[in-house]
Amino acid sequence: MKLLQVRILENEYWWGGSVNRGHEMPICENSVCSFDLLGDGETDQFSPLLVSSKGRYIWSEETFTVDAKNGNIEFKGTADIVLKDGFENLRGAYLAAMKEHFPFTGEMPDSLFWSVPQYNTWIELGTNQTTEGIINYAKGILEHGLPAGVLMIDGGWQEEYGVYEEFHKGKVPDPKFLVDELHKLGFTVMVWVSPIIASAGTRYKFLRDRNYLVRNSDGEIAVRKWWSGYSAVLDFTNPGAVAWMEEQLNILMEKYGIDGFKFDAGDTYFYKDDDILYEPTLARNHTLYFNKFGERYQFNEFRAAWKSGGRPIVARLHDKYHSWNEFGINTLIGHTVVQGLLGYAYNCPDMVGGGIIDCFDENTILDEELFVRWAQANSMMGMMQISIAPWRVLNLENSQRVIKAIKLHEKFGDLFLRLAVEASKTGEPIVRHMAYVFPDENFEKTNDQFMLGNEIMVAPVIEKGVTTKSVKFPTGNWKDQDGNLYDGNCEAEIPVDMDTLLYFTKC
Repeated sequence: MKLLQVRILENEYWWGGSVNRGHEMPICENSVCSFDLLGDGETDQFSPLLVSSKGRYIWSEETFTVDAKNGNIEFKGTADIVLKDGFENLRGAYLAAMKEHFPFTGEMPDSLFWSVPQYNTWIELGTNQTTEGIINYAKGILEHGLPAGVLMIDGGWQEEYGVYEEFHKGKVPDPKFLVDELHKLGFTVMVWVSPIIASAGTRYKFLRDRNYLVRNSDGEIAVRKWWSGYSAVLDFTNPGAVAWMEEQLNILMEKYGIDGFKFDAGDTYFYKDDDILYEPTLARNHTLYFNKFGERYQFNEFRAAWKSGGRPIVARLHDKYHSWNEFGINTLIGHTVVQGLLGYAYNCPDMVGGGIIDCFDENTILDEELFVRWAQANSMMGMMQISIAPWRVLNLENSQRVIKAIKLHEKFGDLFLRLAVEASKTGEPIVRHMAYVFPDENFEKTNDQFMLGNEIMVAPVIEKGVTTKSVKFPTGNWKDQDGNLYDGNCEAEIPVDMDTLLYFTKC
């Protein structure tokens, strides 16, 4: 076991490691926290990197544990853990780490991800992904004045897990008709896929006999527990398994006109370090193999990613609760800025209002204020994803506010795309922490504002029932959307109502 102890400097702040811990950051002299990248609990997007406001960074080629207390951070891992310094500030530390360990290549996902909204059928339809339900959802989007965009058909469309090339005949009897209709309406169409194979399904024996499935240390096919039951898992270290899955997905594209794929699962907990594989590797590296597989498709999306900074993948935040404070909207900014600091520049917030389906059953009373504020915040985060239909679950006034936020996102599409193109070349995040753009201005603990590039500051309302918001302005002069001017280096208490999304352009 490798060990590194780092003394936290005075007024030094650290971010990184796990995106899902972003709302608990930064780590500073007074912090008491720990997380374990060695285990399977820190899933979704993670990377063996921490970056500091004092121009330092920590890197390892493998995972490590982080234990901060008494003004120190202790790192333990299976490979050498190195501290590098001399890069002045947070931006300098990130750029140095990025260039050394995960340089961007100029490749990026399709430009539509930034120029139009994304619509996902999951919360609206659950696993009942039928032709009628999907088309009605798409038509409802257009009928309520929203633009067509990228439409993701979520889990439930398949005959069974492992049958990639065919739709469920009872739900979607004519897939070509469905996809053609969606294309006519102006939508790009993606479908949900995963490396999961039904352990008693029609593909199981075929894949088992070719050694395309992960095996336990005792040589038996591994059957792993996940959120929908128990299933076998494809071995992505096996070129034959990779070629087989690519063939199935290509059938979907060629036969039905599917444009791309939402790659779900692939989390570390589906695998074990002692699994028998075509090419032995640690459990977490399966996530990386899955990321490498999916990046060949221009329309891709991943929730789980390991050490894939710089890769041309869309990284969507973990599903969040429909909540203000319990892993809900309170995590949105913190998680998004840490995505950028780990090299996941092509980042997507979770679905507006939250993505955990259990929050939206027939007994749920939605918090309409939360839904509106979530839409406003997401509208300025580069990508925006909607699932549950606002016109169905909100009153007319609040539904119109959400629709207004979606149209605002469309208005800024050219800027989002420009920043994405720049990210593909420079590695700089699209959504940036305030301290990233304005070092030495005491923004390290500002977690309710963010920068969109270097010129637009966004201060969404993420607290319930407030009528004013305190906004801290950096150096320079700033103009809001109504033309009001604000001097930099000050704080202003600004009135907000339900129609207010505060954002400011640097003059």
